[in-house]
Amino acid sequence: MKTKILLFVILLLTATVLKAQSVSGYVYDEKEDIPLEGAFVYLDGTTFSASTDSNGAFTINTGQQLSAALVVKYMGYQTRIVQNPFSYEGKIKILLKEDAIKMDEVVINKKAAFSRKEMLQVFREQFLGKTKAGKSCKILNEDDIILYYDLATNTLKAEAKKPIQISNKKLKYEVQFDLVDFQVHFGRKTLSPFAMQTSFYAGTSFFKDVSKKESIKEDRDEAYKGSLLHFMRAIAANEWSEEKYALYVDSFPASPNEYFKVSDTLDYKKVTCLKSKVPIPETNVKIQMNKELSERTLEAPKERNIRFAVLHDGEQQSFFEMNADHFYIGSNGLFWPITSMIFGGYFGELKVGDMLPADYTYINN
Repeated sequence: MKTKILLFVILLLTATVLKAQSVSGYVYDEKEDIPLEGAFVYLDGTTFSASTDSNGAFTINTGQQLSAALVVKYMGYQTRIVQNPFSYEGKIKILLKEDAIKMDEVVINKKAAFSRKEMLQVFREQFLGKTKAGKSCKILNEDDIILYYDLATNTLKAEAKKPIQISNKKLKYEVQFDLVDFQVHFGRKTLSPFAMQTSFYAGTSFFKDVSKKESIKEDRDEAYKGSLLHFMRAIAANEWSEEKYALYVDSFPASPNEYFKVSDTLDYKKVTCLKSKVPIPETNVKIQMNKELSERTLEAPKERNIRFAVLHDGEQQSFFEMNADHFYIGSNGLFWPITSMIFGGYFGELKVGDMLPADYTYINN
């Protein structure tokens, strides 16, 4: 697409059935079938975590229902992600495999298109963001990030040897982001933002609150209002106007109920897009072939995706397009599948630096 659409991914996996408000289990070595003490277990995108004891046991009490995957990490072993952890009636036994797979070595060419310093600058902007919160962030282990530019596709790519450790000074969080994928595609051989076409990153994340009882509510509430998390919660509750969201289709105000239907499905909401495409009129054009003019009708797509524009509080402008006819939203505002929608505008500008944990509670005073 020629339009700069920033597809960003905050959370990699989400749950579908929620029943309990805690999750517990055991972490074992798959080959030896022995417990692993000290494994780090957390709910993706939240502040909830635990470490396994000498018996490999862990329990995470949330006090609320969360649509989040369970991530299990242990040094020397492959990371394990458990979908729908709250759907298990008993304790989960998680088996980890030793990590015998090493990251592919990246050959650094002396004639590389761009320097590491130049690529790292783009990575920071497209991963952390250029907002106040994004600029306040600092990556504590940048040496663990491998950057390279694919000349065949004009794409900046990144891998990480270890989870990326981020200190968010403005929102007072320490974030551990396990990078799964990062790509920034350009229209030509350049790192110029004016030639950037798409930006994408994905991974799992864990938040640690380091506010130390400081007055941080104002900054966090500012980051929440107008965010994708806020927007999804507004859709799920069918409270567009109450949360100061306005929908526009082809530059005209539109009623959300004409385009989206929200229904209850167990412990989450199913959002069905009633209309996501509009017809494209046929166009007659003149083309020159062998120095002779001929007239024909272009064989173009008969439909195009609707670009839904969203305005929050009369200021923040975003847009999205649908890649599926429905998606789901959990009680905490997480949505899935993440490929069901693409985002741009203000939503596209928000990166890891503006992320809030999925268990964040906003109280409207």
